[in-house]
Amino acid sequence: MKQFLKKILIFSAVVMTIFIAYELVLLLVPNEYSYKKNYIKRHKDSLRVLVLGNSHVADCVDATLLGPDAFNAAQPGRNAYYDLQLMREFIHQMPSLECVVMPLSFDYYYWGHLYVKEHSPKFNTYRCMYLKYMGYPYADGEWWHWSEILNSNYDHSGRLLKAFTAPLHELTMCDSLGMEIDASYDLRAHNWDTLQLPSSTPLPDSTELKLNYRHNVKIYSEIATIMRENHKRLVLVAMPVYKTARRHVSQRQLNEMTAFVEMLRRVNPDIEFYNFIDDPQYTERDYYNSIHLNNQHGARKFTPQLRAIIDRKRQ
Repeated sequence: MKQFLKKILIFSAVVMTIFIAYELVLLLVPNEYSYKKNYIKRHKDSLRVLVLGNSHVADCVDATLLGPDAFNAAQPGRNAYYDLQLMREFIHQMPSLECVVMPLSFDYYYWGHLYVKEHSPKFNTYRCMYLKYMGYPYADGEWWHWSEILNSNYDHSGRLLKAFTAPLHELTMCDSLGMEIDASYDLRAHNWDTLQLPSSTPLPDSTELKLNYRHNVKIYSEIATIMRENHKRLVLVAMPVYKTARRHVSQRQLNEMTAFVEMLRRVNPDIEFYNFIDDPQYTERDYYNSIHLNNQHGARKFTPQLRAIIDRKRQ
């Protein structure tokens, strides 16, 4: 019996050693989380325009068209909580920063990792990657999300294998200035216009949505206050959506979006908000799916609009 227990202990020790070694080796392989935070660290003294937020801007803001010292640090699925953590860490280290751009649309203030999506594998992946590669635990401080083996669906084994052969942009899934490369017009699905349609009208009629809303009020309010106190511009943009998705957006949602911005402005009146949801210049070839512009035609149309807003205010 003692010999059997000894073998079990030895086997467990070997497995645990492999487990830990694997997790540590993954830290050496670039990915979009580590790349974007390290870019900010390296360029914090010179960055002038910083794009934060989720895939709605990660896919279509081409920082090469925003002028010098601009970077797109947005990432798919990002909750504004993580944008707040970035601001808390870096805002006092960015003397040249003039403007932060973030998306805000008809349902973002009801969207969060807490409550409804707490146990979703997709959101556990986000929590893991932000913790492990950016150093930001989620609000509950669950440090066990650090392990990719236990929490991430990010294909860590494939990333490890590609580390020896793939170019950097394939590992980071973005170009050198942060724009995501997977939202390509040429690779969009044949049914792109029905993909990611709003599945329901997210109205504040449930406990979960109300809790998310209150949580996001605190987050956006603190971001706005941080920007105001440090004399930086905060530009919020509601991104264009294709007509198939627009049919799912109610007037009540649009009114709530406007009301949310006005609420933020009561304390931080300098917040800028630009609504592109119904902008008629965006046509079918500008989209990757029903709610995302693509990184080719859409990016070349939207980024110059965004630059004009940034430059106009600066003059």
